[in-house]
Amino acid sequence: MIGPLTTARLNARLAQETPAMLDIRIKGAKVYDGSGNPWFTADVGAKDGRITSVGVVNEKARRTIRGAGLALCPGFVDIHTHADDIARNPAAANVVRQGVTTVISGNCGGSALPVGTWLDEVEAARPAINYATLVGHGTVRRTVMGMDARRPTPRELGKMRRLVEQAMREGAVGMSTGLFYVPGAYAEVDELVALSRVVAAHGGTYASHKRSAGGKMIEAIAEAAAVGKGAGIPIEISHLKALHRRGRTKAGRIDEALAAIRRHREDGVEMTCDVHPYPATYTSLSAVAIPPHVASGGKLIERLKDAAARRGVRKESAGRIAWMGGAGKITIAGFKPDPSLEGKSLAEIARLRRRDPVATAMDLIVEGEPSAIFHALRPADVRQVVCAELTMIASDGGVVPERKGVVHPRYYGTFPRVLREYVRERGLLSFEDAVRKMTYMPARKFGLRDRGLVAPGMAADLVLFDPDTIGENATFEDPHAYPTGIACVIVNGRVAWNGRSLARERSGQVIRGCR
Repeated sequence: MIGPLTTARLNARLAQETPAMLDIRIKGAKVYDGSGNPWFTADVGAKDGRITSVGVVNEKARRTIRGAGLALCPGFVDIHTHADDIARNPAAANVVRQGVTTVISGNCGGSALPVGTWLDEVEAARPAINYATLVGHGTVRRTVMGMDARRPTPRELGKMRRLVEQAMREGAVGMSTGLFYVPGAYAEVDELVALSRVVAAHGGTYASHKRSAGGKMIEAIAEAAAVGKGAGIPIEISHLKALHRRGRTKAGRIDEALAAIRRHREDGVEMTCDVHPYPATYTSLSAVAIPPHVASGGKLIERLKDAAARRGVRKESAGRIAWMGGAGKITIAGFKPDPSLEGKSLAEIARLRRRDPVATAMDLIVEGEPSAIFHALRPADVRQVVCAELTMIASDGGVVPERKGVVHPRYYGTFPRVLREYVRERGLLSFEDAVRKMTYMPARKFGLRDRGLVAPGMAADLVLFDPDTIGENATFEDPHAYPTGIACVIVNGRVAWNGRSLARERSGQVIRGCR
């Protein structure tokens, strides 16, 4: 006869002896585990958001997914994003459907403050993807100094250090700078070193949109190296590229840039870079067309309304537009005052308005700061950076509502594009190398130690794709097009995309701090 206590003990023993059922089991996939090692065929089991086993998995599972004929890899880790709309668009369809399971936002010097409050807001929105952020140096500087083009006082520097310290304690994984933008452009190296030392003390990374991608690119990389050496912090050069003035800039600038990064590594600076696989950039028109000093004191619009001030910077603005390939290579993307201009080139708009391109650019900025796509990169340069040993893949994109506005196709197609063009069609990378650049390498760089590998104990962020069909469909003409070949996306052990529809229950997590 079994009494109540004996029954309880028996149930406990049975629970110990009976293996817990898995949440997901993927059978017989070709596994690219993220390390760069050769692929292997295996089953993968996951429970409670973690990978439990890789190999032959015989345990029962609530859901079994057939992987035969498909490739399985870690979810893509997008380390350079501007996913500022994640709380308003938590489904993140354009991100999930290209296989991205983790994003790092707060890049190019701009982030939310306070970081802790922002991360709470994202967490409350229950995003479909994992979300981490950097603290933006430009945001910190603007908070303390406004748009002043000068060195900080000791008191102001102390305030900035305290803001960065608070951000790191609240969960930032590093600090970003946008030295091409204002007010970041007004900072000098000693200021960046002082703030980066705070970040380094928390194990964070310094990610920089460098000061120049044109004639002073090598000097800009050297500046980042000086920060790395002075602060003892890992350096990430954001979206490495070489802008070229049409017909005047010699080829080989990317060779010089990559060689410079290797030299700085030999000198002890942990420097790497990232890139998106498209021959066009995307940012605000003012950042490109207007010299930074015009915006000092927050008086950009006021100065551009002044005829004398316009004449004073006209020549410099014309040169900056020329560096981007000319007005015909600049496409207006977002322009709220007149959406009919979206998708038109600056040259077309100038003709419509019967104005020259420089004056037209200034007019548009005064009317309502437009974003623009700049077709200013050599495809051969882009390919060289993508394939370089020290490069990771990142979209420089964000979360967008479906089919809303003109955006860069990288928002929808970055990671599938690499697997299609660089692996399957051109054979410039192996699947193993490409996956490593999109998973373990970026996760390790930013201290996301439980992501980026298919291995027991790691977070169950996984992508199942068809290596024969994976590819992007988004183009500059039709950017809101989802990729093909992504069969299944799993975020923290739950299916987020099943190849046909997004899951109603979102399973992303907010990542706070370097683990």
